[in-house]
Amino acid sequence: MTLAPVRIVLDATSALRLDLAEMRLASGRGPGCTMTALAVTLAVMITLLLRLDDGWWAAISAFVSTRATAPASIERGVLRILGTIGGATVALLLSPWLADDTVTLTLVLFAVSTIGVLGLLVSPHGYAWLLSAVTMDMVLLALLSDPLSAMAVAAYRTAEVIIGTTAAIVVVVLLAPGADAGPPAPAPGWSDLVGAQWPAVRHALRAGIGVMLVPVVWNWLELPSLSQTAVTVAAVMAVPALSGDSARDQQTVTERALHRLLGCLLGGLLGLGCLALSVDSLLPWLLMLTAGIWVAAYVQGSTRGIGYVGTQGAVVFICTLVQGAGPPQSLLPGIDRFAGISGGLLILAAVSALTAPSTLPLKRKPA
Repeated sequence: MTLAPVRIVLDATSALRLDLAEMRLASGRGPGCTMTALAVTLAVMITLLLRLDDGWWAAISAFVSTRATAPASIERGVLRILGTIGGATVALLLSPWLADDTVTLTLVLFAVSTIGVLGLLVSPHGYAWLLSAVTMDMVLLALLSDPLSAMAVAAYRTAEVIIGTTAAIVVVVLLAPGADAGPPAPAPGWSDLVGAQWPAVRHALRAGIGVMLVPVVWNWLELPSLSQTAVTVAAVMAVPALSGDSARDQQTVTERALHRLLGCLLGGLLGLGCLALSVDSLLPWLLMLTAGIWVAAYVQGSTRGIGYVGTQGAVVFICTLVQGAGPPQSLLPGIDRFAGISGGLLILAAVSALTAPSTLPLKRKPA
């Protein structure tokens, strides 16, 4: 078991090397990668025109909302927008009571993150549940550094999500086929949560504990990028489906966390390498961004089980390269965000170790 993480990283690295060796612009994945890169670039250009300071969230929204077909992109984009609006609204309503009460705030973070991850696992609209929780986490965590920032954070995050998802939908509608791949597998629903659904509840509780610990660790270690740390915990625990086997599910979470760390490292290094070139002209900067996203999208579409490495690589590459209303001027924001993501992974590792299947008993249905 102690060698399992090393094996996961080695296998992922080998698969990544094979994928990159096979990469071709006109390959089967090529058109989809091009759509994703164009959607991200369009989203960034819109945020530049509107002079938004955090265009990276719009770019990430464009990346994750771009699907192979127009109906799939529209569905995902709508769920992302609705979840974000819902989460931002609830967070704004709660913020006056939580701004000066850190203890209650941590408990609310626990409840919000638990419900969001559980909703992802059991609801037919799970993606909206997850985005609602992530948005609430981001808005509420902003209260710790600035109690008056909730309105601004909620408004900007919502606007950026709308810009990014709209850019993705526009690009896909113009370039992608209209047929969908078919209906998704039916969700189990919210019934029998303490019986057959208990593995999903237990998994969501662990995610909630991880996010709840973020403010504590952040204050203790003075970590940067507080919101990135919380989003990391929720995203790693957001496994699309559980097998019902505790050991296998734990392996899935471990693999997801290590893939996220590997993607974070590669995306961060690529982004920092681009920053080191000191490009301060708009067009070369956009070309670097577009090329990096194309490569990340190609890895995301891997058939070798490392798609999440590409997803996370794109997220960190965007966070590093998209810093404000123009080409980046400093390495520090990218380094801070990398540190925040790494902090989230460390928190999750601690929570997973303390609540591993061998130490956390299963709730069983009565005979």
